[in-house]
Amino acid sequence: MDFPSLQAGQFAVIRAELATGIVLRLDGQRHLGDGEVWRVFESIVSARDYAASEVRVRPTIECTIYDSQHQSVETVRV
Repeated sequence: MDFPSLQAGQFAVIRAELATGIVLRLDGQRHLGDGEVWRVFESIVSARDYAASEVRVRPTIECTIYDSQHQSVETVRV
């Protein structure tokens, strides 16, 4: 579950179950050591839009947005 290589101005989003903190793969299944977990975006606006959409569809998850310096920018929940 390596952090993706990002350029300045790009952002990465990772999803997790609210109740357990277990990270989810892009296919929505629990990450158990295999599969992709990061989704990369070209702007913070795109990352926020994606995160908001994901938690609206699945209110039992949260999305955390990271910047190219591996810093958490924000966590989106319902």
